[in-house]
Amino acid sequence: MSERAFGISRGPIPRKEIIAEDPLGEFLVWWDDVRSTHADAFRAALNSATREEDLQRHLEAHPMLLVQSLTGGHGRWVIPRQRLGAEFVTDFLVGERSSMGHEWLAVELESPRARMFTKSGDPSARLTHALRQITDWRAWLKNNQNYAARPRPESGLGLTGISPSLPALVLIGRRAETDEGTSARRRQMCEDLNVEIHSFDWLLDVAENRARIVDSARQSRRARSRTR
Repeated sequence: MSERAFGISRGPIPRKEIIAEDPLGEFLVWWDDVRSTHADAFRAALNSATREEDLQRHLEAHPMLLVQSLTGGHGRWVIPRQRLGAEFVTDFLVGERSSMGHEWLAVELESPRARMFTKSGDPSARLTHALRQITDWRAWLKNNQNYAARPRPESGLGLTGISPSLPALVLIGRRAETDEGTSARRRQMCEDLNVEIHSFDWLLDVAENRARIVDSARQSRRARSRTR
């Protein structure tokens, strides 16, 4: 597929053609679709959510929220509830394609009301469960990497270039309920396990920041067009 098809500015190629050309086209996401209204809606959903399923549904409806932390690339995909054999289902797989090839991120959601750590500073039961899920997904990929990476027309999952050691992201709890005293422990766990652990407020911050940039760029383009 032509790399210009996935350029940030989208170029002259209609989206329908890009989607039709891509075997994972139904999961394609354009990062610059995000607007401040999306961030506002996510904040409202987060404030009212009581279960991880509430946020799973919201993120499935607004998948661009999950790609705002990515650094670039020619294509981005957000695949919800990807089955890994009969045993496992990921909350999301997020992919991007850059000059380095395809890269994938496994996303595990936990309750927005769960704590990351106990009062004694140990990982909570919900965080431990999330990390175990990621370990299980990686073990499955180690045994089934060829099947996972094989194109869909060849009866694979179409996850080109996916690695059994793929990085992962755990979203759990709210910032106000996160003890700052556990920050060093969390950083060490992230380094040791190749897993980013964040509250849902982190995802909201990323979306708000990117939306401001995108909204500002749109306004600048409109202003320039009016002066021509």
